[in-house]
Amino acid sequence: MPSPTKPACAGSWPAPPPETTATFVRSQSVRTTTLMAGYPSSRASLPSPSITAASIASVTMVLRSLMKCFTLPSWHAARAARETCQHAGVQQGGFFHLRDPSSRALMKRIILGISLGGLVFVGCSDDPSPSSGSATTSGSTGDTGGMGGRGGMGSTGGTGGMGGIGGMGSTGSTGGMGSTGGTGGTGGMGSASSASSASSSSSASASSSASSSSSASASSSASSSSSASSSSGTGGAPGCVVDGVVTPSEQCDDGNAIDGDGCNQDCTFSCIKGPDSCPDAEACNGVEVCTTIMSGASTGQKCMTGVQLLDCSACASGVCGSGVCKASSCGDGCVDPSKGEQCEPPGTVLCNAMCKTAAAATCGDGTRQAGEQCDDGNTVNLDGCDASCKFEQDLRTNYLEMQFGADAFCGNANKLGAAIPNAVAQGQVQGNITQGIAAGSTGVVVKMLGLDSLVGADDPMVGVGVVRALPVAGVGYTGASDLEWWYTVNPATINATRSPLDTLPGSILGNTLSAGPGAMSLAINFFPSNATVLRLSSAKLQVLVGSSSAPGSSFGGMTPGHLVTEHLDPALQSFSTLGQANANFAGKLCGDISARSLSQAPVPTELLSGGTLPCTEGYSAASSFLDVIVSGCTINLGIPVPAILPSQPDKADPAAPVGGAGAPYKLIANLQKSTNACTDKNNAVVSLGLCLDAAAYSSFFRFAMDRVILK
Repeated sequence: MPSPTKPACAGSWPAPPPETTATFVRSQSVRTTTLMAGYPSSRASLPSPSITAASIASVTMVLRSLMKCFTLPSWHAARAARETCQHAGVQQGGFFHLRDPSSRALMKRIILGISLGGLVFVGCSDDPSPSSGSATTSGSTGDTGGMGGRGGMGSTGGTGGMGGIGGMGSTGSTGGMGSTGGTGGTGGMGSASSASSASSSSSASASSSASSSSSASASSSASSSSSASSSSGTGGAPGCVVDGVVTPSEQCDDGNAIDGDGCNQDCTFSCIKGPDSCPDAEACNGVEVCTTIMSGASTGQKCMTGVQLLDCSACASGVCGSGVCKASSCGDGCVDPSKGEQCEPPGTVLCNAMCKTAAAATCGDGTRQAGEQCDDGNTVNLDGCDASCKFEQDLRTNYLEMQFGADAFCGNANKLGAAIPNAVAQGQVQGNITQGIAAGSTGVVVKMLGLDSLVGADDPMVGVGVVRALPVAGVGYTGASDLEWWYTVNPATINATRSPLDTLPGSILGNTLSAGPGAMSLAINFFPSNATVLRLSSAKLQVLVGSSSAPGSSFGGMTPGHLVTEHLDPALQSFSTLGQANANFAGKLCGDISARSLSQAPVPTELLSGGTLPCTEGYSAASSFLDVIVSGCTINLGIPVPAILPSQPDKADPAAPVGGAGAPYKLIANLQKSTNACTDKNNAVVSLGLCLDAAAYSSFFRFAMDRVILK
C-alpha cells in the first residue's frame, strides 16, 4: 500500500478555528471513528505522541464533531472531504485542527491505524442527530454508516470482503460496504452531497476483487444516486437472457428466439400499441391491430390480422378483390362509381356495354326494345305476344289416338279403352276422333309457361297451360297440319288475365317434356254428331321436344302466321313440334275421366233408336254417354255385337269430396238404363252427386302437337 501523503492541491491547510469541538460516537454494533484532520506528509514523518488525558479529550471532541462523515477510500479523497464539509457548513475555514501537538500526534496515529486497517469514512451533515454504522468486517451491507476503514477483498455478488470499521453515513444511505446485487468489490467511500443521501454503490479498488456487477479501479470513486456534487461507480444493466423468465430490464421473455410471435428474441414486444405499429398499406385485407397475447409463459404483443373487406369494396386503387386492392374495369363484376360505372354485368337488358344503366324497356309501346322478344302494342295474353312482351309458345294436338290397351306409363290402367273391345267399334271410334282433329273440334290446346329456352333446352321448371280453342276460319285449313294457324280460345278455360285455368307442372330434361299430374279438359268426338268435353284428373303427359324454327309471318294480316305488328325478334326460334304423328314417337297422355263429365255428354245420335248403329238397350235422347258405359251397348249386325261393355269406374278424383267410405264406387242404372244410384266400397248407398264428382274411368291416348297461335 502506498504511503498516504498529503494530496497535491493549491494552497495550504487552513488554520483550525479556536472553537473546534469533537464528538465520539459509539455504534450499536461496532465502534465507528469519525474524524477530520490534517494529513501527514508521509508515514515516516508521523511523530511519537505523548498521550495525555487532555489530548484524549481533545481528540474525542474532534471525533464527536465529525460524527456524520462518509467513507473515503484513500487519503487522496481528503480534499474532496474538506470541500464537502465546507458545503455542508460544518467548518467554513477548512479542516479541523487540534490545538496542541500531543492531540495532533494522537489523531495522526488514530488516522494511520485506521488507514492501515480498513476504509476511512469521512463525511458531515447538518443533521444534528447521530447516525450509527454497523461493522463491515464480515463484508455484509452495513446500516446507515458513517466513516469506516478501507474495505478488504469483495466477495462474489457484491458483498465486501474484510471490511474496516463501519463508518457513519448520511441519513437514508446504505453503509459503506457494497450491498448484495449492487456494485460489489471493496466497500467504497460513500459520496458526499450538499444535503442528500450518499450513494449505495462503489467500485472496487486495486487491492480488492470486484463483485458480479462492479468495476475495478486503482482508486475507487464514489457515486451518488441523489444530488449534484455526488459521484460514484454504477454497475452495468443486465441484458436480455432468453430463458422464459421476465426480468426488470425485459419487456417479455417467451423462452424462444422467434421474432413476431408476440415477444422478439431481444425480449421486446413484437409490436407497439401507441401509436399502433401493425396496420399496413393494404386496406382490403383488414386493419391489423397490436394485441396483447400470451407468448409462452409471459404476455406479449403481436399484430393480429383484421377482417378482410368484402369483394368490390372501394379502396385507393379501385375495388377490393380477395383481400387485395386492384384497379377496376367494366365487366369485372364490381360497380365502381369512381370510374363512372352504374351497373354490372355489361351487355345485358338493363346494363349497356359501357356499364351504364340502360333505359328500361316499356312493354306494350309497340316498339321492341332490349329484353323484349316482341311488342304488339298491348299487354294482353294469348294474342301471339304476351303481356310481358314474350313470345307465346302455343301448341295443339294434330294427332290423337285413343288406346284400348294398357301402358306402364299410365299405371297399366285403361278402363275406358277396355270398355270398347270390338275391333270394329274401336275403328269406328278412332275414325271419329281423327275427323274431329282435322275439323279442329277435337284435341288438346296448350300454352307453354315459364320457358327459359324457346328451343327446348333443359329446364327444371315449366308449366303446361291447357285450354280449349276452335280454329279461325281460313282457306286451306286442316287441323292435322295447322302450323302457325290461329285459334280462338274458349273464355271458359282462361281467367281474367287470359291465362289458362288448368296448368300441369312440368320440366324439360334430355329433350323430353314431362308434365303432371294435374287436372285438364279434353275435347273429343267419339262420334261425328257431337263433341264431348272430358274432364281428366291425375292427368300427365310425356313427349319428345321437336326441332326448332323461326315463327312464320302472316300474309295480309290473315291466318296462318304472326302479324307484323307483333314486332317479333327476327333472330327468335322455337320448337315447332312435340312428338311425331306415329305409334313409335307419339307422346303419351293419361288421365282419369270423371263420371260427371261423361254424364253431361249426350248419347251419340248414332246409338239412339232410329240411328245408324242403334243400341239394343234402347237409349233415348234423355240418356247420357255415362248411361251407355254403365249399361253397355250391343249393336245388331245380324248378330248381336257388343260395341261397349258395361263398365264401372276404377279411379277417384283426389280433388273431389269423398262419397261415403270412398272408392271404388259402383254406379247403378234403373230399368230405363238411366244411372240413378251409387254405392261406396262397402256397398253402402252414397249421394249420387258426390259419386259422380269423385268416380272416374282411367284412360290412355297417344298424341303429337304442332305450333299454333292463340287469339
